[in-house]
Parts: sequence; C-alpha cells; structure tokens
Amino acid sequence: MTPDVETLARLWPQVDRVAVKDGCVYVVAEDFLDPLVLRGQLAAELTDAELPRHVVQVDSLDPADLVAPDDRYGAYLPPRDDVERALVRVWERALGVPKLGVLDDFYAAGGDSLAAAGLAVDAQRVFGVAVSLAAVLRHPTVAALADEIRRSRAAAPLPPAAAGAAHPLSPQQRRVYLAQSRDPASVAYHLPLVLPLPADVDAGRLAGAFRHVIARHDVLRTAFGTEAGRPVQRVLAGVTFELPEAAAPADAPVPVSPFDLAAPPLLRAELRRTPAGPELALELHHIVTDGLSLALLLREVDARYAGRELPPVPAQYADYAAWVDGREPSGRDWWLARFADPPAPPRLPTDADRPAGDGPTPTAGSGVVEFAVDAARTAALRALARREGVTLFQLLLAVYAAFLATTTGGGTTGGAGSGGGTTVGADVTVGTPVAGRGAPGLDAAMGMFVNTVCLRHRVRPDAPFRALLDEVARDVVDAFAHQDFPFDSLVEAVLPVRDPHRHPLFDTLFAMQHDEVARVDFLGRPVELAIAPTGQAMFDLDMQVYERADSLRVHWAYHAGLFLPATVRAFADLYLELLDAVLADPGRPVGALTGARPAADPAATIDIDIDL
Repeated sequence: MTPDVETLARLWPQVDRVAVKDGCVYVVAEDFLDPLVLRGQLAAELTDAELPRHVVQVDSLDPADLVAPDDRYGAYLPPRDDVERALVRVWERALGVPKLGVLDDFYAAGGDSLAAAGLAVDAQRVFGVAVSLAAVLRHPTVAALADEIRRSRAAAPLPPAAAGAAHPLSPQQRRVYLAQSRDPASVAYHLPLVLPLPADVDAGRLAGAFRHVIARHDVLRTAFGTEAGRPVQRVLAGVTFELPEAAAPADAPVPVSPFDLAAPPLLRAELRRTPAGPELALELHHIVTDGLSLALLLREVDARYAGRELPPVPAQYADYAAWVDGREPSGRDWWLARFADPPAPPRLPTDADRPAGDGPTPTAGSGVVEFAVDAARTAALRALARREGVTLFQLLLAVYAAFLATTTGGGTTGGAGSGGGTTVGADVTVGTPVAGRGAPGLDAAMGMFVNTVCLRHRVRPDAPFRALLDEVARDVVDAFAHQDFPFDSLVEAVLPVRDPHRHPLFDTLFAMQHDEVARVDFLGRPVELAIAPTGQAMFDLDMQVYERADSLRVHWAYHAGLFLPATVRAFADLYLELLDAVLADPGRPVGALTGARPAADPAATIDIDIDL
C-alpha cells in the first residue's frame, strides 16, 4: 500500500506534480529534491507498509518516464531483525535522516568521512564488536554492514598466548622496533600530548587509576628485546608507575626523551601545575599504542578515577601478536598485482639534497605548517563529495594526488599496477594509516594495531578530475579491504633494493582524524587527542587533516632537512587553490587544475606558480 496523491501533495508543498504507480512515487519539481528527505517527511504519518518502495524525481509524468527502479538495490526495505533495527537507529543518528531502510546507500544518504567515523564508533559501542571506518566504506548499506556485524559476533575469540613465554612482535611492532633499534636516541615514534585537568584533581587517585589500567593491559607491562637474533616481547608481572608533580609555565611542551624499550612501562606522565590550571603531560611509545588505543587508555583511566568498574579485557596484545605470527595474511595477491611494477622514487622538489650513499641516516628534524579550510569551503567540499558518491576523505585524497602530480612532474612511463606499457601521467604514491583491528575481541584491547597502506594512482593531465576521484575512491575501498597484509611484507616482495635514506614506496603520508575518535571525555571535560610535535620527521611530508563539525584544520609536518618553511607554506597555498579549482568545476581536466609543468629538479629551490 502507498499513500494517495492528495496526501503526498499535502506533505510535499515543494513538489509540483505527483503520480503513484506500482508502489513507487514519481515527483516533478523545479529544483533537485533528495528522495530520502521526501521519505522522511512521509515517515511521521505513514507506517512502514505504507511508505513507497521508491521516490523518483522525473521531468514529466508521461507514462514512458514512470519506469520503476531496480528493487534489488535502493528500494525501501524496513529492518528485519534486532541487528538491523539497532543498526538503522545508529545510521539515522549519524546521518540525521529519518526512516532509513536497510538497502539505502550510505553515500546517497549524505554520508561522509565524519559521519562514517561517528557511525563506526557508535556501532562498536552498541554491538560490542570492532566496527572500523573501513567496514562502513566497504559495506555502505545497513543490510551489508549488519551481515558483517553478525560474522564478527560469531567469530571465535583469539586463542590466548602462552603465559610467561617470549612472544613474537606483530608486523606493526617489528617495523617500529627495527627503526628504533637503528637509532636508539630517536623520539620519532613517541606520542606526547598535554591534557587539561580540573582544578581539584586528586593526584593520588589519578595515579591509582593509571596503575589499574596498566595492570589490565599486558602491553603496558611489556619489555622488548631480542632472543636468538629475533625481536621478542615479554609481559612482566608488574611494573612501577609514578605520577610526579611539578610547577610549569603555561603552554610548556612535553619534555620528550628516549625510552628504553626493555624497561616498561613505555608510558610517562606528569601532573603539572601551571598558571592556567593543572594539566597532564603524557608520553607513550608507538610500539605499545596507536590512536584508538590512546583513546581507550584515557577512557579507562577516566572510569577508574570516577570509581567505575571495568569489564574484563577479552584479548591481550600478545594474543594478537601470536595469532598474526601463525597465519598467512590475506591480501597478498591483490597488493603484489598492484605493485607488480614498482614505482620510481617520487621526485619531490626539495630545497636541499637528500643524503646519499650507504652511511647512516641522520635523525631528521621536522617543522609544521598549519592552515585551515574554512566553513564555507568545507560545506562545499562535503556537498561535492555527496554529489559524487564519495567520502570527504576520498575527495581530499584525490586533490592531494593532483597536488603530488603537480609538484613531482606530469610525465612518467609504466602503469600504476598495470604490469607495463607507456602511459602519460604522473605515477604518485601516498601512505595512509588504517585501523588494523580485524580480529575478534580487539575493540577493547590496547596496542599497536594500525597498519599503513600505500595508495597508488596514475594522474593523467587530460583526464577529468572526476575520473581521478572515481579511481581514488575505488582504490581506497579496495586497499582498506586488503589492509591486513603487512606493509613491510609488501616492501620485501616488490622492493628488494631500497634507498636507506628514504621511506620505501612513498615519501608522503595523508591521514584524516575525526572528532568522534580524536576526542574523549577525561575527568569531566572533553579533550582533544592532539599529538604534539616531537621535532623529528618520519616522512618527507605528513599531512594530518582534523575534521570538525563545520571546518577542517590541517597540520602539515615536513622534513626540515629537505624543505624550507616557505616551501611548505607554498605547498599549502597550492593545495587550497586546487580545492577551489575542483569546487569550481570537478569535470575539468586534471592538467587544467594543476597546470602542465615538467618534472622538477630535486636539488632546486622551488618556486611554485599557483595561478590556476
């Protein structure tokens, strides 16, 4: 049953004419109307059975135009069980759209990166299983994501690792351990941050909360070393944790100093009394945590400080490391096909020569350029992403690929993952982090789970930007679907000879941080998990985009031995100009956005023309 034309005309004053045929409603209107908004206007008065299967905007009510869409995709279908009912409520909260059906598409409903991150966090809380941002992007309907949640619930828990034994390092830890071992004085893998505290904070109670959480999570009591020439980790029964107090000036940085990986906990904290009020200076090593784990740590410390009990930890990090060590990672064939012909080293236009030869690489100093994407631009970018059926992350990444093509030159030979041939265009690679928590029970575990994937794109100057955006969007979803394959395994397979003075396969990182996962409530107030600069660079360029409700804030870290601050500020101006050019016309050829320019001399000082 569907509503009659008179009811529809009363509820939809913005619609000129309406027709009902075979359970579908067809509307004629001067402006574009979102069918999900129209359905939401019906939802307050009609039952699920009365809602039309489809709402379709047409140019006329001529019978030839009243063609029913395919019911296999996009028809209104109400939730069919408790999982779908709960998940529909999660989607409606994240997207702000009422009466979503289980076949409605996330992108068509206005979903973007911010909504996807919030949806993942909310679904994880509701269902008690790991729901990643990648899962939302790979399963863009309630029905598909509900199936993924059911499989996660049915998955067998990780087997416990042998107590008291030396355990292997996970691939993520091994990469960090080897890098730290090459330069024990490096602090590049440190995560320092400062959190405001209430004026009446109880130092003893806060220290006790930290000790309780350290006792819960084995990874915070883990020592790292070698055994028979192989890196291993051992969980200690107990460790000493102190929370010293000290007076400090306002806005003082965290005093970063190297950790001894054999002496846990790889966590330091200090309660600082400043003129602006007390604050917590916190520092962890990346080998025991990632961004999600840091948020988990603070949530649990907050709960214990308030006297709340915490549920048992379903899996420890050593369980995960042993499990990973005993299985063949999935995704190998996809990645080897993608990088069958390894990319040439990127030719970023640096202000100084990169070190050469086989000697040791000096510790790379870093700088940061910060800039904002204002509310008007951000709203326009979100609207464009919605029209194109992509997330804001995918759109910003496609513009970043165009930026790399501009600065590294537009013509190379070989095909990106094509296995050969000559193609005009720039072969660009960029790294991006992924959550890496695909095994069951890891949503409540602390540790270093994040993996890095290398995205690779052919940026052709004669192709419309929209084609590049489609390619980037598909590749992001595919790469996230194959994220379990360790990056180091890919490097070993496709790049047997490496330059010791540069990162393998990519020189630049692009990441997006969302409010829902970058903010936590800590001791009565919301705090932002903004990692402070360590003064050392891991990549030539590292763009971190922080998404807010109405704007974007960008931290662009750079290798200070290769780039001058003015160069990176020019990069930022160019990136903003590219955003504006794409907003003006996403159908323009990429070459018309970036300008045709020859490959730059890596040793030359850059002078960027940003007249687009």
